[in-house]
Amino acid sequence: MEMREIEVFLTLAEELHFGRAADRLHRTTSHVSQTIRLLERRIGGPLFERSSRRVALTPLGERLLADLGPAHQEIGRASCRERV
Repeated sequence: MEMREIEVFLTLAEELHFGRAADRLHRTTSHVSQTIRLLERRIGGPLFERSSRRVALTPLGERLLADLGPAHQEIGRASCRERV
């Protein structure tokens, strides 16, 4: 899993909206959607339930968020310490 895929997943998990996630990432909505589809294929299951009105994490998505969220935050803190 690449860092950009992790960032797309985490941003979408926070926003629960493809357009807002794309805006925050300075990417297109189709890029966010494509990245999530690739990630879901690689992981072997859906990470988000999608409808025309709602986006929600699946149980698999919730587990991935619980695993990746703290690790991603720690990487961010470590990289900030390196710059000082």
